[in-house]
Amino acid sequence: MRILIFDDHEAIRIIVKQQVLEIVPTAEIILCDNLDCAKRSILDKNKFHFIICDLEINAGCNTLVPELSFQHEIPFMVYTSHVNKVLINELEKFNVNSYASKISGIEALREGVVSLFTGKKYQCPLVVSTAESKEQIKATDKLSLTGGQKMVLEVLAKGFNREEAAKILKIKMNTLNNHIARARDLNDCENFEELLRRYRFWDHLS
Repeated sequence: MRILIFDDHEAIRIIVKQQVLEIVPTAEIILCDNLDCAKRSILDKNKFHFIICDLEINAGCNTLVPELSFQHEIPFMVYTSHVNKVLINELEKFNVNSYASKISGIEALREGVVSLFTGKKYQCPLVVSTAESKEQIKATDKLSLTGGQKMVLEVLAKGFNREEAAKILKIKMNTLNNHIARARDLNDCENFEELLRRYRFWDHLS
């Protein structure tokens, strides 16, 4: 059995590996700590039987590994700190097998891994309660952005103000403000803060 474990925190990779080896001592495990490594490994000719991955990479959220897992028909588990309705719906598109929150503890991780290996669907209690919640949660949908809008938001996400961003990008302030206004309109953002928050939530470094 060949398994990819992808997480950018070494301690989490070790914990997940230990759980896997307790269940399948003979498993061949490949560890990746960044998206490039994970992508190369998945696209390699030696196919994985299972993938266990995080979504929180570079302090943002990224669904590339679930997307690739789905495309290559590899059953996968998500083990992450991120849990919200948008992500739950997003991961359902990729037919996620197991979804466990890191704050739900080792038991949730273990149950998720066992379910992954046995072909059963699993969601930890936190994921289930979030999915069933009637509470109105502020949307964190992915943004649809042009190249220019991405460049502007990337600079602003680093903490520069608009004037500084315009100088860095060598564009007029009016152009910068137009990029922001169009990005807000296109993505139905109430204000700039919502636009930037959603941009930061999804991994803008990918």
